[in-house]
Amino acid sequence: MRKIILAGLLTAFLTGCIIFDKKSEAVAFHQLSAPQIAPTRIGPVIFVPRAIIPSSLRRANVVMLDEAGWVRVEDAHRWINPLDRAIAETIGHHLTKLTGLPSAVQSPAGAHLTLLVDVNHMSVTANKQAVLEIRFRLESAEGTLLLEKAIIQSSAMGETTPEQYVRAQSANLAAATATFSQLLPAELKLAR
Repeated sequence: MRKIILAGLLTAFLTGCIIFDKKSEAVAFHQLSAPQIAPTRIGPVIFVPRAIIPSSLRRANVVMLDEAGWVRVEDAHRWINPLDRAIAETIGHHLTKLTGLPSAVQSPAGAHLTLLVDVNHMSVTANKQAVLEIRFRLESAEGTLLLEKAIIQSSAMGETTPEQYVRAQSANLAAATATFSQLLPAELKLAR
């Protein structure tokens, strides 16, 4: 009997299974909000690969940095997807809404543009502002630079909770993408 129990525990441990305890049942999962809209135009696909993010944010937990660089890791709050992929997907969805063009997070086979995203900073200020510093770089499929823009965006947080942080950073990504979309070449902008 002990061999069976030991084999079961060893199998669970070696296969990477998570054994939930009372503490882990309280984990809340978060995702950045973005509109789910189908493309309305035929045109080049905007390929948005995973964003480049600071190493301090590359984890499953929601991480809130303050202005002084102090890190607050929220053990009970986690991202549904890796943050670098979630940022790319969020920006792609917003661009589809703003331009009508299709977006993809996997390299498309046909004609496309590549939007490289570099998140320099995601933090919380002392006066409860969520700050996002982001750089967009739009390239042709061949790698020719078409447009580059750095944007700093901030949104107010009611309280410095993970829920408010995710909501504020979602708003920051939406506003930064809208600002960037206004700079796109005329043929890529949505005809209004």
